Amino acid sequence: METAADLRAAGATWETAARQVGRDPTLLIRWARHYREEWQGLYREAEERWARRASDEARAMLRTLFRAASAKVRLAAADKLARHRHDEKAREAPSNPKADRLAYLDFVEKMSDEQLQQYLLEFVADIRADGGDSGAAKLLAPQGSAG
Repeated sequence: METAADLRAAGATWETAARQVGRDPTLLIRWARHYREEWQGLYREAEERWARRASDEARAMLRTLFRAASAKVRLAAADKLARHRHDEKAREAPSNPKADRLAYLDFVEKMSDEQLQQYLLEFVADIRADGGDSGAAKLLAPQGSAG
C-alpha cells in the first residue's frame, strides 16, 4: 500500500500504480477506501516527500543560476531563492499541540503507577521551585501533605 501511495502521489494513474505493485487497479482503489485513514496517512507522507524532492531540485537549479554570467540572472535567482524559502516557511504548519498532547498521554499511559506517582511528585516540586501556582501544587500534592 505504501508503494501504491507513493506512485499515486508522484502522479501515476491507478492502473500504472497497480501494474507496479502487481495488483488489480480496483483492489488499490478498495484499499484506499477500506483503509482510508492509513491510506491518507501514507499518501500525505508520499506527497510531502515528492514536494521536498521538487523543492530540493528547484533550489539546486537556482543555485546553479548564481554562477550565471549575467548579473541580472544571478540577482533574479537570488530573489527567487529567497522567496522560495519564505514560501516554504509560510507553508510549514505550526506545531500541533493536540499531537503533542497525544504523545504526552501515550508516554504517561506507559508508566507504572509507581513511576507516575514519582513523575507527579517531581512535577509538583518543579512547579514549587519555579514559584508556580500553589493551587496547582496543592492539587497534585500527595494526600496528607500541606502545600
